[in-house]
Amino acid sequence: MNKRKRSPLRGRPIIAVTPGDPGGVGPEITARFFARSRPLASTALIVGAYPVLEPWLRRYRAAAHVILAHPRTPGIESFVSDAAEVVRNLVAPPRAPRVIVLDTGCRDRFTVGRDTPGGGRHSGWALDIACRLSSAGLVEGIVTGPVSKNSLDLGGYPYAGHTEFLSRFFSAPNCQMVMVYRDFRVIPLTRHIPLKDVSAAITEGKLVTALRVVSEALERDFGVKRPRLAVAGLNPHAGDGGVTGSEEREIIAPAIRRARRLGLRVTGPIPGDAIFQDARSGTFDAFIAMYHDQGLIPFKMVSRRRGVNVTVGLPIVRTSVDHGTAYDVAGKGVASTDSMREAYRLAETLVRRRRKRVG
Repeated sequence: MNKRKRSPLRGRPIIAVTPGDPGGVGPEITARFFARSRPLASTALIVGAYPVLEPWLRRYRAAAHVILAHPRTPGIESFVSDAAEVVRNLVAPPRAPRVIVLDTGCRDRFTVGRDTPGGGRHSGWALDIACRLSSAGLVEGIVTGPVSKNSLDLGGYPYAGHTEFLSRFFSAPNCQMVMVYRDFRVIPLTRHIPLKDVSAAITEGKLVTALRVVSEALERDFGVKRPRLAVAGLNPHAGDGGVTGSEEREIIAPAIRRARRLGLRVTGPIPGDAIFQDARSGTFDAFIAMYHDQGLIPFKMVSRRRGVNVTVGLPIVRTSVDHGTAYDVAGKGVASTDSMREAYRLAETLVRRRRKRVG
């Protein structure tokens, strides 16, 4: 599944948008964003159940060309093949629509504001379709709305999140999650695991791989020459010479030395309470955190709901909103589209850079 066909299309690239869990704010922010902003450098292909999207599209008067689907009886391969052919014909010049809704045909029941098996099937099915359209060479980027990890699991998709799903689908075990807000970039080395399991999950090889993949992505996709990476310690005071923990001395520092021998520009380990003091100074191009909240708490304080989650190390561009399903405000029409806007615009930029690089 990791081999991706070269796109046969000319002109504007197609970027798939999966709204995420229908019980959350994803369908709302997707419809609202595209009602307010028409893509200029791409065609947006919203992959989701039309009955879920239609009330929001109507509410915000979002203009979109709709491709209605049959139920899922034929199987996903037939569905994707038929959908790809329809979309190819639809986007042919000279008057290709800017926004297309591809109905997934999923009709599973769900509850707004709650985790449900149906919500997981909606979001997992849409993501699977978007990935397959990418493998077929139709889609050059994927923008994802928020999903519930619990709903995904209940719905038969046993993944901790989008990153893990994409890693498995595209056979890209070394892909990394990069949180981006302007020039501030944060990478959690370990992601969606319990805090008690973090220490055992940190290995020298994993850290070296993350440093290499992130450095390559910064140069290739973000245009950063010779990136400078900062690595956080795990323990208070970065272990304080072994007094407050040994991971820095036994794992993190040796990994940094290995990375430097590979030619990477790496500094650390830096105490977690000090590393982000230079977040906006331009001293470093990216920060490697040891666990999820160590990196995402300062990131979200700086980005203020305008951050983007980018998966690097994949054969395609993938960006996402930096927030969750927001069940507490789902269905109320008050959710912010800021992160969706930034995620889509960054996807357009990254796709354009990849196209330019390959000619």
